[in-house]
Amino acid sequence: MLFIYGPPAVGKLTVARLVAERTGFKLLHNHLTIDAVAPILGFRTPAFNRFLQRFRRDLIAAAAEADVDLVCTFVIAVGEEALVDELVAPYEGRITFVQLVASREELRRRVLEGHRAAHGKIVDVETLDSVLDEFECFQPIDGRDSVTLDTETMSAEEAAGRIVALVGDD
Repeated sequence: MLFIYGPPAVGKLTVARLVAERTGFKLLHNHLTIDAVAPILGFRTPAFNRFLQRFRRDLIAAAAEADVDLVCTFVIAVGEEALVDELVAPYEGRITFVQLVASREELRRRVLEGHRAAHGKIVDVETLDSVLDEFECFQPIDGRDSVTLDTETMSAEEAAGRIVALVGDD
């Protein structure tokens, strides 16, 4: 399992798609589950939050049981380490954590790119700033070794290539 995380607009889905294409891993991106749950339960409601976590946990567990190689993308904030532990438990011992980073200024530029609306992603600077102010999502996941890649200084193709090389080393 590849667990790619970082703040909104850092390039998680772009990089994960390239990794999936090059490795054959199945892609479970953050908005795949959000898009399934939000229209029914609303976004970030208590019911949404409870079910989304259970849905993700059960889907990842089923994939692990079926021996499916997954590349997952998530926005993870400081304090959500227990959530991460619960999600990745079925793959324990078979996980590579990759943190993507870029400056806040770069994220503010990228959030305006038109393709983001297709998955209901944040598409305005004000909402991005609000999320970045509310949640600390620039830190590596505490207690987990993560490879950190700066997507401001490297292309998505280069980041994907580095991740594929990591998987090849396992």
